[in-house]
Amino acid sequence: MFLINRCPWLFGLGYYLTDIRIVDRIVRCFRRITNSIHCKEFEKYILTEKPDLIITTHWLANEIITSLKKRGKFKSFLATCITDYYPHAFWRNSGVDLYIAPNEDLIPRLVKLGVAREKAHTIGLPISPEFTCRQDKKEIRKKLGMDTGLFSLLITSGGFGVGPIKELVAEIEKIDHPLQVLVVCGNNSGLYDELTAYTEKYRHTIQIFGFVNNMDELMEASDILISKSGGLTSTEAMAKDLPLIILYPIPGQEFSNSEFLVKHGAGLRVKSAKQARGALEGLLAEPERLSVLRDNIGKLAKPNAAREIIAYLKQVYRKGA
Repeated sequence: MFLINRCPWLFGLGYYLTDIRIVDRIVRCFRRITNSIHCKEFEKYILTEKPDLIITTHWLANEIITSLKKRGKFKSFLATCITDYYPHAFWRNSGVDLYIAPNEDLIPRLVKLGVAREKAHTIGLPISPEFTCRQDKKEIRKKLGMDTGLFSLLITSGGFGVGPIKELVAEIEKIDHPLQVLVVCGNNSGLYDELTAYTEKYRHTIQIFGFVNNMDELMEASDILISKSGGLTSTEAMAKDLPLIILYPIPGQEFSNSEFLVKHGAGLRVKSAKQARGALEGLLAEPERLSVLRDNIGKLAKPNAAREIIAYLKQVYRKGA
């Protein structure tokens, strides 16, 4: 987290360099050593349980499990769910039996990395079941104490509450168009305290939240989301037909995810809080543009991916058993 917050360019440099095949191979040699030191308990658990089928959602787990398989420690069918909208080289491992991609766009890149086409399948990115159920927007707004007819903006900053949220709120306050704002600060108690201290002075109706367990309701109640472009957040927004204004995507996975969203006309990418205000003002002035974004992000949604992944894996595993 320190590297991402203080030196995002350095994090991005490492991300892009390790996406080069020769660099990836060299780095993997060092990771095998560190994995053998730091992941002994995980290896012990896998070797004790010896599961018949393993599903991973992180590339590091793939490296550890495939290393055990290559050494003949155990046999297991290994499926991995890629949780970003660009398959970085670190996802590829020869011991993975099936790659589950969130979108068809990822398949050519996986094949280029050396994955056999028959091992790559598009189903979607698994998300929590509460995001798969659509609810009535007005009823949710009533439940949250919101105006049922007023344009609603949701601002999120991830679980750690990072990003220029204070600057963004200050810029949103300059907008003349009537709107209400929901701000989620995550576990950043300092940010929460600072923002709540000025609640009565805000021009617009602004609700401040800390860490929440009802993000599905907040998304359902909103008309647009200003956020980072993490794979999970982006997918949850897709399930709720919620367009994104992507603020300061971190070089690496977030930027790659933002590229995907922008390419499909499902979001706008901005570099500053001021640009975010300008983008929002433009959408408020031309609501038909917002409708296009909403339609486009809805087309990307695969809300039932988790169930479909399990059903597909049962079918594949039974055939191979």
